[in-house]
Amino acid sequence: MRAVAIASLAANVGIVLTGGAVRLTGSGLGCPSWPRCTERSYVAHGELGPHGVIEFGNRLLTVVVAVVAVVTLVVVRRAWPVDRFARRLALVLAVGVPAQAVLGGITVLTDLNPWVVAGHLLFSLALVAVSVALLHHFRTRRDDAVTAAVARPLRSLVLG
Repeated sequence: MRAVAIASLAANVGIVLTGGAVRLTGSGLGCPSWPRCTERSYVAHGELGPHGVIEFGNRLLTVVVAVVAVVTLVVVRRAWPVDRFARRLALVLAVGVPAQAVLGGITVLTDLNPWVVAGHLLFSLALVAVSVALLHHFRTRRDDAVTAAVARPLRSLVLG
């Protein structure tokens, strides 16, 4: 279980880093369309230059993050005994990653509106926080129960 939590955290941190590279290099519109990179192609091509490659790389990593989120959910749901808190965190990731991809598309379609860009970053950071919470949960839990001093604040923070 810790392995999927580590993979989830690594994938979500990775997408934040590549998103930062997109922003810092001015590649946010390297692929001027969404979900396709251009009107005719899902992949970047030579005419888009390095900005297209950087943006397309970020979009490709999104697929990896989504696969990791689904695998995390499947592994956590199959675990015995049932761990409801971990299931909720994994579900947040599995639903949050596709939602984040859509928000990325909205970011492109709004021509990098600063408010949408900020929301896109904050959403990514929230998914990183959920991944951290999941990893922490697996590192601190005992076979009989999760330490209440950690579980309650995390549950309140993540699930409201």
